[in-house]
Amino acid sequence: MVELEPKRMLVALAQMPKAELHLHLEGAPSRRTLREALHRHHRWELPQTPPFQAPDFRFADFGEFKGCFSRYSNPWLQTKRGYAELMEDVVESLVEERIRYVELNFNVATVDRLKLDLETVLEQLAVSVTTAGDRGTIIRMIVGIDRAQGSENARLQVERMLPYPVISGFDLHGLETPETRADRFQDTGAIAQESGKKVKVHAGEMDGPASIHAAVATVGIAQIGHGTSAIESPEVVNFLLERGVVLEMCPTSNERLGNVSSYQNHPILALDQASVKVTVNSDVHKKVQPSPQAPLPFWERGLG
Repeated sequence: MVELEPKRMLVALAQMPKAELHLHLEGAPSRRTLREALHRHHRWELPQTPPFQAPDFRFADFGEFKGCFSRYSNPWLQTKRGYAELMEDVVESLVEERIRYVELNFNVATVDRLKLDLETVLEQLAVSVTTAGDRGTIIRMIVGIDRAQGSENARLQVERMLPYPVISGFDLHGLETPETRADRFQDTGAIAQESGKKVKVHAGEMDGPASIHAAVATVGIAQIGHGTSAIESPEVVNFLLERGVVLEMCPTSNERLGNVSSYQNHPILALDQASVKVTVNSDVHKKVQPSPQAPLPFWERGLG
């Protein structure tokens, strides 16, 4: 791959068609649109630049990170056209950034928590998916299942969402612990896979390489969200190579949550050099850019 200066690399990346395999809908709106929506609906005045965009900011823990959704996104989503407005903004951003294919994670538990009508929300999502397709961006809606709510809830949620054509797959997400590894959800994964739906798992972000192995070995997962800890285990790296597993890596998210110490120490380069399939993704809030003081190594050196 031809090496480019960081600024030229950014220009080239902005212009080329791209895929986004790991993006959470509820965290994906532009800051400007979110501020305008909360002011319009609730008369809130949010600062133009939030504290979590400061170069040295780190979330204290996963709970603080999740709290941002409750504090900023949910008050917007609970309005009549909240999901429709959110999707309109996200579609505009995806098209503008030349994202031609995206797997967009949609948290059905948020709909329930806000006591919204699921049918209405899914209709709003479907309209935006069609609009995006007409503009050259394919969106696949992936239902996020909260592992913390247990395997029985996961099974019920999958069975509930299977009839809806707008849903393309499922993703196990949330706080990782040894008690919530993917092997505890093997039956649920099988139900989704037998119905022809894609099944993905967040793994190896907080719980170590054993979480990745459990997802691939017992559920047959071919796409892992994050997977940063794979580099800690040569056995797991070889296992990923043998199975051809793709890691959906999200450097900014990993750094801000403290799961990696810095961009420079992110394992994406080492995993790429080991021939593991890695992709670069946003996770949340696509407009966040790393600070000039800490450019990503692969901007300077390139992958592949």
